[in-house]
Amino acid sequence: MTSALSLRAALKRGALVTAANWPVVFVDFIIESVFKFALAIPVIGGALMVAVLLGSDLRTLFAEGVLATAELVFGSLASAPVALGAFLVAITLVAFGGGVIMSVIKAGTLAVLVTGEHAASDLHRPPLRFEALQRASAYSLAAVLHGMRQFRRRAIALATWLGIGYLLVGLAYVASLTVGFRLVSTSSWSAAWPLVVLIVTSTGVVTITLLNLMYDLMRVVITTDDCGVGAALAKLRAFVVQDARQVLGIFGVMSVVLALVTAVSVFATAGLTLIAWVPFAGLILLPLQAAAWLIRGLVFQYLGLLTLSAYQTQYRRLAGAADLSLERPVRLNA
Repeated sequence: MTSALSLRAALKRGALVTAANWPVVFVDFIIESVFKFALAIPVIGGALMVAVLLGSDLRTLFAEGVLATAELVFGSLASAPVALGAFLVAITLVAFGGGVIMSVIKAGTLAVLVTGEHAASDLHRPPLRFEALQRASAYSLAAVLHGMRQFRRRAIALATWLGIGYLLVGLAYVASLTVGFRLVSTSSWSAAWPLVVLIVTSTGVVTITLLNLMYDLMRVVITTDDCGVGAALAKLRAFVVQDARQVLGIFGVMSVVLALVTAVSVFATAGLTLIAWVPFAGLILLPLQAAAWLIRGLVFQYLGLLTLSAYQTQYRRLAGAADLSLERPVRLNA
């Protein structure tokens, strides 16, 4: 049996395993980009409906981005129930269907990382050797497809439960704001409305974050042990109860890293936007903006996969040490 790694060693191992299987970063980036593009299609359709119904300018509707456009479309169609219903149904179908497809593909890429981590031996121990990285490299298109076939049903089940969780959180959020507004508006506590919005919104964000964390950990357990969703839930509970420090440490460190990377990307984007106002500079900066978008997307995908690999390496060791039953470690090379 092996014991858990230190936080630094787990993150280093996750970073090296992900780097050794670098093509999975591109696979996840491409599928997420396609998903976001597909999700924007009903928003564009809604904007066209608003432009037709209200005579608005499309350039004005899209001036502040897709999310702002979706909010504007939702508000504008509130007086047209049929159009609003069609808009919501379209977004729901695209989000759910795209989320399921993305979950299945990402099950294949995660399976590659799990296989690579299992074969990596003491990759995290210095000195770093090229042969060690080669042992950790498990990527091939056949391996990704095999992982997709092997875990597709469980990936669909997890994506469905995650979608239901999002829906429940969204309904609870709307209901809480509605009830809070009615209570505040009929009392002398109207000044407390911003505080109510802050509390309800913060609770929703924390709940969504916990849902995403549980979803990621369930993916790790299912792929590592090749078990069902119910068995994975029991194993995850045992893992978290036994050593929540491992999970919270990785989650906390990577959250700070993601926040810093996000801040850097925002400042860089703002700088490019300001320069783009200079005559003729906008055309010159278009390739730079495209490159910045590509690099930003790949960096975020790499950090996300690094985090999953770090969770997985800690789970595999702690599960073995606690006899949480590593029944059938995933194999993709057979």
